[in-house]
Order: sequence, then structure tokens, then C-alpha cells
Amino acid sequence: MEPIWTLVVVAGPILLIGIIIFAYLRNKKTTPAEDARSDAGTRALREDIQHDLETKGHTEPRD
Repeated sequence: MEPIWTLVVVAGPILLIGIIIFAYLRNKKTTPAEDARSDAGTRALREDIQHDLETKGHTEPRD
């Protein structure tokens, strides 16, 4: 029974660190298409917010 717990205690954290590193490296870079889609979405959201503020009579966005 003790060798199983030794394996769990040693391999568990190593596996967890490996998974975290893999996820970080996989999500670190974005493609130019993803950057363009993100920029377009941000621009559209800002325009929607500005439009909503203008229809409510406000001219400046609130922080």
C-alpha cells in the first residue's frame, strides 16, 4: 500500500506541473486571425456601448 502512496505523492505534483506548463504554452500565442477577430469584437462592443449611451442622452462613456 505504501508504494502506491509514494507514487501518488511524487507523480501527482509532477503531472500537475506538466499539465499547467502545457496549457500555458498552448494558450500563450495567438494567430493573426484570432488577433483580428478579437480587435473587431472589441471595436464592435465599444461602438455598441457608445451607441447605447448616445440614445440615452449621454455623450461620454462612464468609467
